[in-house]
Amino acid sequence: MGKESQDRVATDDEIAQMCELLEQAMADGAMGLSTSYIDIDEDNRPVPSRLADMREKIALCQAMAKSGRGVLQTVPYFIDIDQQLANIEELGDLSLASGVTCSIAPIIYSPVAPDAYKRSLEKLEEQRARGAKVYGQSMPRSFDLNIRLSETSFLLYGTPAWNALMQRPLAERIAGFADPDARAGLVEAANGTLLLLMYTLRIGETYSAENQPLEGRLLSEVAQEMGVTLPDAMLTIAVRDNLQTEFQLKGAIHADRNEVIKLLDNPLIHIGASDAGAHVSQFCGAGDTGDMIDIYVRQRGDMTLEHAVHRMTGELADAWGIAGRGYIREGYAADLVIFDPDTIARGKEQFVSDFPGEARRYICHAKGVDTVIVNGAVVREAGAYTEARAGVFV
Repeated sequence: MGKESQDRVATDDEIAQMCELLEQAMADGAMGLSTSYIDIDEDNRPVPSRLADMREKIALCQAMAKSGRGVLQTVPYFIDIDQQLANIEELGDLSLASGVTCSIAPIIYSPVAPDAYKRSLEKLEEQRARGAKVYGQSMPRSFDLNIRLSETSFLLYGTPAWNALMQRPLAERIAGFADPDARAGLVEAANGTLLLLMYTLRIGETYSAENQPLEGRLLSEVAQEMGVTLPDAMLTIAVRDNLQTEFQLKGAIHADRNEVIKLLDNPLIHIGASDAGAHVSQFCGAGDTGDMIDIYVRQRGDMTLEHAVHRMTGELADAWGIAGRGYIREGYAADLVIFDPDTIARGKEQFVSDFPGEARRYICHAKGVDTVIVNGAVVREAGAYTEARAGVFV
C-alpha cells in the first residue's frame, strides 16, 4: 500500500507488486498483514491502508492465503462504534473472499460507551454465522496511559496547537510550551476531548522539588488550588520538569472487571492486544499473562487456571494457524513457562532509558515467573536472561 500518494487508490500493477512482496514475506515466515482503519502518520495524514479499496485488500488477503495460513490484523475506527461495526463486517467479507483469519484489536469496555463492546460482540457473532473467521482481541489489563510532553502522545494528535509543538526538538518544545505569549492560545486550544481527559489525569513521577509534593494527586485538584484552568496547570507543572512530568490516565478505560471478564471469556475474543511497541513511551503492553492469572483466576475465580492458560496458548495457535506450538505434545516445540500460580502477576511499570539514541520507554517485569524455555532452550531463569537465542520465525 504505497505511501507516496495519499489521494488515489493503487493501480493493478502496484497491487500485483505488493502481492508478490507479501507472498515472499509469507514464504520467509511472516504471519500475515497488519493494517489500520484509524491511524495517521506524523503529518496527520491517514496511513495508506485507510485508503485501500476492497480489490486491493482482497488481493492481499488472497496472496496471504497461498501460503496455507495468514492473519489480517487491524485496528478499527474505535472512536465511532458504527464505523467499528462496519470495519468488522468488512473483515468478514475479506475472510470469506480469501479464507484467511481476520482479527480486530482492541475491543475494550469504556464507561463512556458501555454498550459498544456488546455491539461489537454481536457483530462478530454475525460474521461467524456467515462462515467468516473473524475474531476480536481484548486484554486483561486496564487500558492505562501516560502523557509526558517530553515524549510522544497520540492523545494530543487531535489538538493541532499542542501537536505542532510535540513535533519539535525537546529544547524548542520546552520553549514553546513555556512561552507566556503562547500560553493563552494553548489553553484555549485544549478543549473538547483533551479537556475531558485532563479531568481524569493524576500526577505521577515528577523531577523538580516544586512538583514532588504533587505526586499522586489529581490534576483537577491541583489546578483548583492554583486558581488556573486544567491546561494551564498541566503546562505549568510540566515546564517545571522540562516536560518530563508523568500525567497518568488510570482506571478509566477497560477497568471494570465485571464487564471485562465478559470479553475475556468470550470464544470470539482472543487474549491480548499488542501494538507491537508503537506507543512504548506512553504505556507498557506487556503483562497480560500475569494479569489474567492474578486477577481473573486467583483473585476473582472467573476461570480455572487450565482454561486461562489454554485461552492464551492453544486457542491462539489454533486460530492463527501457528503449527507445532501452543500445546505440550510430542513433536511440538518445547515452549514452556514455569510459574508459581500463587504469586504470578504483572509487575509495576517503570520508565527507563535503554533504547538507541537515548529514547525512553515503559517496561514491566513479570512476578512469579521462574523459568522460560523457548524451543527447548532456557532463555530466562531466576529472574535473569541466559545467553541462549533459540527463537525462530514461526
